[in-house]
Amino acid sequence: MAARSRHAFTLVELLVVIAIIGVLIGLLLPAVQSAREAARRSSCTNNLKQIGLAIHVYAHGTKERFPQGWLCDTVTPNAEAGLGWGWASRILPHMEEANVGNLVTGNMQNSRAILAAHDDAEAVREAVIRAFLCPSDPANSNPEVHLHDSSGNDLAHVSRSNYPGMWGSEHIHDHSGSGNDGDLFAGDGIFFAHSRIEFRSVTDGLSKTIMVAERDAREIDHGGTAEQFDSVWIGMVAGAEEAPVRVVGSGDHMFNDDDPHEEDFRS
Repeated sequence: MAARSRHAFTLVELLVVIAIIGVLIGLLLPAVQSAREAARRSSCTNNLKQIGLAIHVYAHGTKERFPQGWLCDTVTPNAEAGLGWGWASRILPHMEEANVGNLVTGNMQNSRAILAAHDDAEAVREAVIRAFLCPSDPANSNPEVHLHDSSGNDLAHVSRSNYPGMWGSEHIHDHSGSGNDGDLFAGDGIFFAHSRIEFRSVTDGLSKTIMVAERDAREIDHGGTAEQFDSVWIGMVAGAEEAPVRVVGSGDHMFNDDDPHEEDFRS
């Protein structure tokens, strides 16, 4: 009987095909990753643009004034006291977050502090605002931040942000004094304790002045221990460790400094 011819791959041919496919995948993956990162970068840039536009809209309704850095007790010269609601919480209605923004306004009108034991205040604390999160920051897979006091006790759970406001050009803790001449009332930027900066006060020009910048949640050397440092949008949570610099940052160091501090900007 005539031998039947069989049409099939040999083992060597199959291995060659697998190797070629592996090489092609290896060549394509960097391009795919680069395209994904470009998309994330575009999304992050758009977040900053949206924040800038929201602040401008807010200012047009408040006689060309920027939002206050955060609210605090002006009678007692202590920035750790008072309501604490920050600049980012005031622009929510202009970022298609009117539901959360209305809760913030209601809490302010009823003099409820950020840590008030009230359902509305708790709902605001835990609200995740996607426009405040950079998609390139791996920490944002879990947007909840656990704030502790100086003794390490759990104080509050709030939502993360990647976009602190600009406090000024100096190290935030360099200032000394008391009352309205003290640390957190003395920023030379846009946002600080009870700040009420007007557009006309920005003499270098609005398009040439940093108002908000990015900060990722990388690990920072804190007392000899590397700890992840998280920023928040809600405001200055009284009693929390490093509470003010979670809301604002300074330009004392270059962005992405090799020896980053909590108040630095980085991406």
